[in-house]
Amino acid sequence: MFTKKSPGNWLYILLPLACICLILVIPAVIISGVYLYYQVSGLIYPGVSVGGMNLAGRSVSQAVLELHVAWNVEYRLVASDGIHSWTLAPADLGISLDALQTVQKAYGYGHGGSLFAEMGQLLYSLKNGLEIDPVIQFNPEIAQLKLEELNQQATKPAIDASLRFEDGELVALPAELGYTFNLEETLKILAASPGEVLRTGKQHIVLKPIPARINDVSAALEEARRLLVRPVSLHAYDPVTNEHFEWEVPREVLGTWIRVDNLAEGIALSLDLSRGIEHIAGLQESLGESRYFGDIDEAQALANQSPERLVIPVIIRHKPTTYTIQPGDTLLKISWNLGIPFWMIVRANPGLDPDYLQAGQILNIPSKDELLPLPVVPGKRVIISISQQRLSIFQDGELISKNKISTGVDRSPTQPGVFQVQTHEKKAYASVWDLTMPNFLGIYEAWPGFMNGIHGLPTLANGRRLWENILGRPASYGCIILDLKTAQWLYDWAEDGVIVEIQP
Repeated sequence: MFTKKSPGNWLYILLPLACICLILVIPAVIISGVYLYYQVSGLIYPGVSVGGMNLAGRSVSQAVLELHVAWNVEYRLVASDGIHSWTLAPADLGISLDALQTVQKAYGYGHGGSLFAEMGQLLYSLKNGLEIDPVIQFNPEIAQLKLEELNQQATKPAIDASLRFEDGELVALPAELGYTFNLEETLKILAASPGEVLRTGKQHIVLKPIPARINDVSAALEEARRLLVRPVSLHAYDPVTNEHFEWEVPREVLGTWIRVDNLAEGIALSLDLSRGIEHIAGLQESLGESRYFGDIDEAQALANQSPERLVIPVIIRHKPTTYTIQPGDTLLKISWNLGIPFWMIVRANPGLDPDYLQAGQILNIPSKDELLPLPVVPGKRVIISISQQRLSIFQDGELISKNKISTGVDRSPTQPGVFQVQTHEKKAYASVWDLTMPNFLGIYEAWPGFMNGIHGLPTLANGRRLWENILGRPASYGCIILDLKTAQWLYDWAEDGVIVEIQP
């Protein structure tokens, strides 16, 4: 028999069904709303990130800016060779995150596919999140330049085995390995995975060893000790004052001058005289404030050495000085007394009026070395006495010749001072006085471009020889006149560089 159900019974069936429908529909509506929001607004899906940086809800332009600032501007990585470390911007190593392309990849997730695909991607990113691989740019040229710069700071040169003086004895020091960047290998690693460097914030720099050239000097130790047995002295000569100084080099100082060279035929020992600069500087104080040592003539020292002794020659130089003008001084008087040509003092004092000097005024006086432009010839010196009208020739400190001369007359005097033979001219001609001067040795410029010197008795254009019978008295226009025979001998004996000292 059919039984008719009451309306209440239907409610028991429909209400649960309605609840189930609501449970299914509401999330779908919410998901659809979220989907429509991100699609219409053009925003990156939730859960999408790059390098741990959440880009959800950003527009493309916002995400590009944030990503660029975070990774290309503010981010720092550490480069290390295991010994040194440097904190760098990625751009220093030629690495950059392409923010635009990376964001386009992030935005492309869930945009541009079918409805079901885009909805599925939304559900996936909401549940699991999504990490986008960044687009990395790498410039190897920039990386190489930076690594080369860092390499200059990091490179440690190898240290050759050497000898050192300790506690009065020479001892052998072992070699030390050096190191430098292996640029090729480091760049290869960097080029293979710049993204990994950016992700981890670390760049390993590969080192390669630098071997020492000399690894063992123990066999040379005895030879070095024999070098120390020979006495070594420093011989200083002042060509201006004609003073000689000599100092013995202590054995402990000499030990620091020994140089070890690795030649094809084996290890060679020698004295490196350039290492004596510090020791020589200490001796310099005894010369006073106005003098100092010039460069060591190493070639001459080694050429003149003997098995019994090594003498190191050095020339003493002179600093520029000053002079305080005294009452009654004239520039010619000052020039005469200081041994510096008049025109050189004027040149050293721009704006000076030679005809108006004031007592107490300070003049700059050029170094007397300016009168000695050539290497000094050792062992030879010519001394001229204006008052005695004599020219004396010295070799190795011994007087070998003394001769009558004629120097300049009062209106055109010979300048006192210490000069040098600078030129040789068999027949010089002075057009101002129409004089031919045989065997002319130029020694100083009386004024720029006009050289005074030593020469034989001159002749006029008509062949007449001057001053032959008045040698021993002033007669010339500033030069020093000798008899013909002596002038020819001196011309051959005094090469360029020989010191000529002219005394008042």
